Amino acid sequence: MRRLWARVKHNWPAKALSLVAAFLLWFQLKSSEPIVERVLKRPLEVIGLGPDRVALGLPRTVVVRVRGEARRVENLRPEAVVAYLDLSGVEEGPFDRAVEVRLPAGLEAVAVIPARVIGAVDHYLERQLPLYAFAPEKALVPSPKEVTVVGPAGAMKGAGFALALGPGLRVQVYDAEGRPIEAATANPEAARLRFSGPLLSEKAVPLALPGPPSGLSVVRVETPRTVTLIGPPEALASLDFVVGEVEWRPGSYTAPIRLRLPEGVRALGPVWGRFVVEKVE
Repeated sequence: MRRLWARVKHNWPAKALSLVAAFLLWFQLKSSEPIVERVLKRPLEVIGLGPDRVALGLPRTVVVRVRGEARRVENLRPEAVVAYLDLSGVEEGPFDRAVEVRLPAGLEAVAVIPARVIGAVDHYLERQLPLYAFAPEKALVPSPKEVTVVGPAGAMKGAGFALALGPGLRVQVYDAEGRPIEAATANPEAARLRFSGPLLSEKAVPLALPGPPSGLSVVRVETPRTVTLIGPPEALASLDFVVGEVEWRPGSYTAPIRLRLPEGVRALGPVWGRFVVEKVE
C-alpha cells in the first residue's frame, strides 16, 4: 500500500497537469460536436379529455424537426418523441391549441407541423340502430336485429342504420341517405352477432329522372346510369328501374337525388347529379 502511495506521489505535478490537459481535450471535443437536425413523423396524442368526450378535426400525425448534438440525434428512438395536444378545460365546442412536444434531455424541437390545431370537442352518444347484413353472393340477416353504436353526438344525430358487409361482415354506420358515418363505431362483439339467411340480395337497376316542371329547361344533366340496391329478393325482382327526385331550379349546381324505394330496399351510398337548368320565358 505504501509502495502504491509512493508511486502516486512521485512527480505528481506532471500527472495532475496531464489529467487537466486530458479533461480540457475531452471538453473541447465534446463542445465541438456538430449540431444536426432530424425530421420525424409522430402520432398526435390527446390528453386532458374526459372518457365521454372526443376531439374532432385532428390530424393523425404531426411532423417534428428535432435539433441537437449529432450523437444524441442519431441515437434518438422515434418513440421517445411524444407530440400531444392538451385539451384540459375544453368541455365542448371549438378549440385552437398549440401542439406540444416532449423530448429527451439535450434535444429541442425547432419546428412542429402543424404547430396549432383547430378542432372541436363533442360528447359521445350511444344509440341502438337497426342492423342489416350483406355478403357477396349471399345476403344475411343478423340476430339480434339491432346493434349498439357509439360516436360524436353531432354525427350520431343523422345515423339511420348499420350494415355488416362481407366477406368479413364488418359493421359500418350509415345515415338515412346511405352515406357512411366514419366517426361512428359499432360493437359487434357486444351484440353477439350471428348471421343466417339468405334474406337480402343486390341488384343494379337503371335510374329514371323525371324532367323539370314547366318554366324550366334542362341544358345539361349528368347522373349515374344505374343505382346499386340491396333488399329482399322479391322486392328487387319487381324493380326494373328506380325513380329519382331532384330539386329543380335555374342555374348550374350539384344536388343529391332522392330515390323512391320500396319498403326494405336501400341504396349502397348516396346518389348525386350535376345539372345546368335555364328559366324559360
